[in-house]
Formats: sequence, structure tokens, C-alpha cells
Amino acid sequence: MKLTIDNETLAEAAQWAQRAIPGNPPTPVLAGMLIDAADGQLTLTGYDYYRSARATENCDVAEPGRALVPGRVLTDLVRAFPKTKPTTLALEGTDLSLTCGTTHITLPTLPLEDYPSLPTIPAASGTIDGTALAEAGTRVAAAACTDETLPVLTGVEITLTDHQLVLSATDRYAFHVAHVPWKLGSKTKGKGKDKPLTDGKVVVPADVVRDAARILADTDHASLTLTTSQFVVSVPGRVATGSIIDGALPDHTALFPTEFEAVATTSTEALATAIRHITPLLGKADPMLLDIADGHITVRAGTDDNGRGRDQVDAVLEHGAPLSIAFNPHLLLKTLQQIDGPVVQMNLTTPTKPVLLYAPVQADTFRGLIMPIRLHNGTTQPNP
Repeated sequence: MKLTIDNETLAEAAQWAQRAIPGNPPTPVLAGMLIDAADGQLTLTGYDYYRSARATENCDVAEPGRALVPGRVLTDLVRAFPKTKPTTLALEGTDLSLTCGTTHITLPTLPLEDYPSLPTIPAASGTIDGTALAEAGTRVAAAACTDETLPVLTGVEITLTDHQLVLSATDRYAFHVAHVPWKLGSKTKGKGKDKPLTDGKVVVPADVVRDAARILADTDHASLTLTTSQFVVSVPGRVATGSIIDGALPDHTALFPTEFEAVATTSTEALATAIRHITPLLGKADPMLLDIADGHITVRAGTDDNGRGRDQVDAVLEHGAPLSIAFNPHLLLKTLQQIDGPVVQMNLTTPTKPVLLYAPVQADTFRGLIMPIRLHNGTTQPNP
């Protein structure tokens, strides 16, 4: 194998493939990055049995071939090479040589025969606006649980309908839901676990969704494949795959309230800033109180030991009576950060029932549901 490629292009491809290489691989061979050169193209692949990342770029292939080398080392090396110079990769016996300008590196290869077979890429279930899917995936994945003992809650559930995808995730305390239009594909070739789905639900690991968002940003056309065993998203030159998680999330349509006792609107950024101002006073489990009234929302919290604080933002109480409600400030801030609009609307029922948040101009695009904190004595500490 021998090829020459622009080094900046090589570095970007290596960084993408590196995403699927585990930091602490269960077997040495999974630390490897697969190099495949043929037909004027170079493909770099990382794989950990659960997800894969593949990058394909045009190059000058003098001798086609394949090799497996330590992925992290290769990535670090080519990132340090001059961006404006070409890099030549050549397989010499059991070593891979890299030459860029005056720099010459020799890397030992890993046993190619021990590398696992890569997942096949089934026909696409449909196509979608890459930027829209990236934004929705990032916002929804923020609510996914990080507790690996609850595997289904570490994923993003994707519901397929004729005209849109519904993405949802929850950690039991917050629930994020987004809707993205898509176009069903005309090809449904395949059978069994490789048959592309055109309806139903699957749960995809949240980290796979986040990785997919990185290649989808600023992309107006992407192919998406969902099967009973695999999630695949691809754009020209990049492919990400991930295994499906068994199980299903709670039905969000049964959890999201439809009738409210009060509705308030305020500046998204102003409310987030006020929360940041007061949060340093709180311990990990301490609540933050929002006093919601017509004209303003007062954010307050604190104890005698740690200090007390409050901040206030302008608000409009669209209807209903003033009320006070307590939140975990980190959960509230996390949801506010996913709302892409200057104004956030808060739909409330009682101080102990979930609160629905969204940007009024994007009510059909993204919504977040947050559980409040029930205070033991029904009140909080007095205002500072």
C-alpha cells in the first residue's frame, strides 16, 4: 500500500475516525485505525463493536492495500504535520511509514486479521436536512441519562412517521422532545435486522447522536438509516454508525401536560444569566426558587451557612395567578440552553407538577419538560 494525500485533509479524516476508537480498548486491536486505499480514495475507520466512524477522501493511490495502525498515535502525528504539505503513507513489511516534508515516521502495524468485521451499511430509510437533525439531536441528547446502569435512558428515542422524526430523551427529571421533517426513501432492500425501517421506534445511544451531529452541521442533505439493530447517518465523505439499545422510553405524549394554570414569558438569556448568578451559592442538591409574577420573575436561593442571593428578570404573566416553584438549577439551565429563541414560554400547573418550556416561535420544533423540586415544608427560605 502506498498513497499521497493533502495533510490537512488526512488530519481531518483521522480525527473523525478516532471518535469511535475507545480510550481504554478491551482488546489491543480495537485501538487500531483501519486504513484502506483503493480506486483513488483513502478510507479511515474506527470501530469499537458498538459504533463506527468512517472518513473517505480522494488521494493519489500508487499501490492499493490495507493496514491497521494505532489510531490515536496516527491522529496525533498527522495533526502535528504541516497543513500545507502532502503526506505519503507506505506499507513496508509490518511497518507503516509516514513522510511529510522533512519528517519521517515509522509505525508498527497491528494484526489486520484480528480486526473485527465492520457493520454493513444498509439502504437508506430516508433523507433529511443535516443541519436540522444535528440541532434537534444535540438539544434532545442533552436530557439523556449518564447512568450506565440504566442503558435505555442513555439513549435518544427516534420515532419514524411518514413526514417527520420525533426525537426524545429523558433522565427521569427532564424530558426533551424535538420534531424534524424528513423524506422517506423509496428503497427498502434488505431483510431481517438489515431491513431499513420506515416506521416504528428505536433507541440510539446519545453519544452516537452527538457524534452524528458533528458531521451534519451545515449540511443540507444527509442519508439516514434505521434498522432494528443499527443507526447510520452519512454525508459525502463521512459515515457514523451505532448499535440500537434494547427497550423504549416512557411515552412522552402521556407525560406532557396540555392544560395549564399559568403561562409566563421572559427573555431566555436573561433568565439563564440570573440562574448562573445565584447557582454558586447552592450545594449539589439545593433547590433554586422562581417567584413568578406579572412583570418579573425573581430567582432566589441560599442558606444561612452558604449565603443568600436573588436576581430578577422582566417577565409577562400571560394568564393565571402568581406562584413560586423550585427547581434543580442545573436541570433548568440545561433545558434553557437548548431553547433557540430570544423568548422562553413557561407553562405551569402547580408548584409540584412538571413545567413545559419552549420558544413560542418554535413550539412545534423543540419542547422541554422539567420536574420541579417538592419542598418538604412547602416553602423556601425567606427572601434575602
